[in-house]
Amino acid sequence: MLNQLLTLCDAKLITLHHKVMRSAYHIRQKLKILVRGEPGVLADWLREPSSWKSLMPLLFGIVVGGAAYGFAIGLWRAPMQGLFVAIKMPTLIFLTLLVNGLINGMLGLLLGSGMSFRQTLLACLMSFAIFGLIVGSLSPIAIGMVLDAPGPGEEGAEVWYRTILLTHTVIIAFAGIVANHKLLHLIQAFSGSVSAGWRTLIAWLAGNLFVGAQLSYNLRPFFGNPDLPIQFLRPDPFDGSFYESIWRLTLASIPAGFGRQFFSSVVILLLCLLLLMFARWVITQLRELI
Repeated sequence: MLNQLLTLCDAKLITLHHKVMRSAYHIRQKLKILVRGEPGVLADWLREPSSWKSLMPLLFGIVVGGAAYGFAIGLWRAPMQGLFVAIKMPTLIFLTLLVNGLINGMLGLLLGSGMSFRQTLLACLMSFAIFGLIVGSLSPIAIGMVLDAPGPGEEGAEVWYRTILLTHTVIIAFAGIVANHKLLHLIQAFSGSVSAGWRTLIAWLAGNLFVGAQLSYNLRPFFGNPDLPIQFLRPDPFDGSFYESIWRLTLASIPAGFGRQFFSSVVILLLCLLLLMFARWVITQLRELI
């Protein structure tokens, strides 16, 4: 009886091992496709039936890459801050997709991408997964810089703090440009239209940047201010907004009096003009589609 039980357990363990190895091989192969970023191959991926096999490589790239780079971002302040940011980086990406998923799907249909809501979500996940893989692969360089830099409060820490911030800005900008470049060519390959690809990408970018900036404000701190305590979230994460804080900082840098009033009037006028131009562009694009 005991031998039969052990044999059965061994058989189940072997079966489980084979399933895990097949899943790992599938994820590895899909990640290779994702890294190469060939538009036609990625478009075929979008046309595959919906399954966890399609999602797992993308979730892996976002979670592992985002967590590795998040740890590198917060490590200079303290290892605990690095762990906090490792959790918040993938969370920020998933929350942005969750908030914008329905809007991106509607915009994709309206602007001629030819993608369904599921395919739109999958395409956005591909873009963020490419971003995660790039920043994750560069995280050892960022961690090496942090380990070589003086810690908070030590001599030369302020200069290193600015250098590390600049380095992270460059890495994030580079990864974002590459990921969106791949996304643009994916949309164009799927829709068969260059103009539809640009229309859809611009609309998706505008929404993702608008929502992502606000969510990053709510989930702060990321880099970690050396003058503030280590914490997962600020005590007032929902007090104010990203755009309000930018407005206040800008006004604070302008002399009081007429200068601030003039600046406020110019900014409001420019925003109105931008909104009118954007509305005109949307109407023009919709007319071309109809």
